[in-house]
Amino acid sequence: MRAIKNGEKIVIFADVDFDGISSAVILYKILLRFTDNVQIKYVERSQGHGSKFVIEQIEDDTDLYIAVDSSSNDIEPLKFLVDKGIDCLVIDHHSIDIENPHCILVNPQQEDCKYPNKNASGGLLVYKVCQVLDDYMDTRHALELSDLPGFTLMADMMSMMEMENRYFAKVSLKGLRHEGLKLLFEAMNSDLKNLTSTDFLYGASPAVTAATRADNIKLAIDFLMCDKATPETKGYVKELIKLNEHRKVVQAEALERHKDSIKDEDKVAIIYDTTIGKGLNGLVAQELLKKFSRPAIVIGDGEDEYTYAGSFRGLDDFSMLDLLDQCNSTEHTGGHPGAGGLSLKKENLQKLKDELNNHLKDFVPDNTLYYDLEFSADSVNENLINYLTEFFRYSGNNFKPGTFLIKDLFISDKKLMGKTNNTVKIDCGGLQLMKFKTDEEYYDQVPVFTEVEAVGSLNMNVWTQYRPKKKVIKTCQLFIEDYRELIKQ
Repeated sequence: MRAIKNGEKIVIFADVDFDGISSAVILYKILLRFTDNVQIKYVERSQGHGSKFVIEQIEDDTDLYIAVDSSSNDIEPLKFLVDKGIDCLVIDHHSIDIENPHCILVNPQQEDCKYPNKNASGGLLVYKVCQVLDDYMDTRHALELSDLPGFTLMADMMSMMEMENRYFAKVSLKGLRHEGLKLLFEAMNSDLKNLTSTDFLYGASPAVTAATRADNIKLAIDFLMCDKATPETKGYVKELIKLNEHRKVVQAEALERHKDSIKDEDKVAIIYDTTIGKGLNGLVAQELLKKFSRPAIVIGDGEDEYTYAGSFRGLDDFSMLDLLDQCNSTEHTGGHPGAGGLSLKKENLQKLKDELNNHLKDFVPDNTLYYDLEFSADSVNENLINYLTEFFRYSGNNFKPGTFLIKDLFISDKKLMGKTNNTVKIDCGGLQLMKFKTDEEYYDQVPVFTEVEAVGSLNMNVWTQYRPKKKVIKTCQLFIEDYRELIKQ
């Protein structure tokens, strides 16, 4: 408020993930309502996370530096700015390792913080700060951006058992106003009137972050700044989808290269690959986790010739971040319990493997498929799917999308689809089974004229046929995780 009143120069530092850039855009748009002396600074994902990577960009005439979705533990960089006479404000939700005396810190992870939602995202915290600013300034500008915080919660996998988070997720999906996101959802064949968390998590979110993973954070910020559906906005959408398709190819190729290198005795899947790139290490780790039902680490070369750096993904059973903190072989860790980054000396790689295997000696990878309910195929219809979709609409961390066992399925036909032949459609009468991110080998193994049961998520595929006559086509689908052929005795 003082900076606004005095016309001081305000600089916002944006972190590189969806939460970080959205946080910066929310704050920037709100502050523009009060002052034009505000700007966003950023660095590319390959350069790293945190204020230390951006301080060289902060001009000496800056009066207020605001870091969003990062920097709680950045003592030295913030001290450097404070010593130059720059006030520092940090709005963050990551864990706090050490007291930082060089900033005003807004973070619910502080021991003395009484705010009840400890599962807030950076974007939600920025939005709450903007609400307080509205209260003091007797304005209502934050309401115009109320559809963005929920997406930051979903993107950062914050708990969807938290009632405040569920509320903002509902505002995002039911009350979407952002014109750029509308265009992106539509381009990815999502129904704007019936959006779910899954539509965002497996569609719009990875498309936006595909830009940051390609070291093009400006594209992501420019896209989120869009208030109108202009030709320029449509151009951003096309570029995001193009980058996202490339991201999918890189992930698939990396998994194919390394899938045979993971040993059964390794409790954590660890690979070293310099060709993946810092921006995609975490996503490949996620693919390895799914493939081998165990935590995964993907590393490449670090900041110097003696260091490895990379990303990890963990299971719900325990905090992978805490586990890595217990390992003497790691130099640095950060992020969230199930997803984050690490660095280590190259000479300590085997030591890290040994430490993890020792800590997890009683851990047994579990590739069992669990499901919520089972239905007979002839009971699956549009009404049932719509009911289940509504129940699981605001899903995410701690409230997973519904998974169902469908019995009494009879396969009458199958088809290999997609530009790279990585999607299999299996016809079972009134229900289509869809398998994504697969290959021709999987297609060849699918039996025809055979009874099966399958586990997956139910979905309505709705599209408009224009020739020879316009009509809306609706198809009941099961996005399958796996199927089991039934052998009659």
